Amino acid sequence: MHARAAFLSAALLLTISFLGLAVYTERAEAGKTPVDGYGISVGLVAAAG
Repeated sequence: MHARAAFLSAALLLTISFLGLAVYTERAEAGKTPVDGYGISVGLVAAAG
């Protein structure tokens, strides 16, 4: 049971990572500033940081 939970957790984290990467890549290829689903752009993070 623990192995199944660990596998499902890892699969979920990988899926979230791949979907996030796809969003950034799609916008970057379109020549736009990459923005996540919450409207946080790379420029905004760089300016704050």
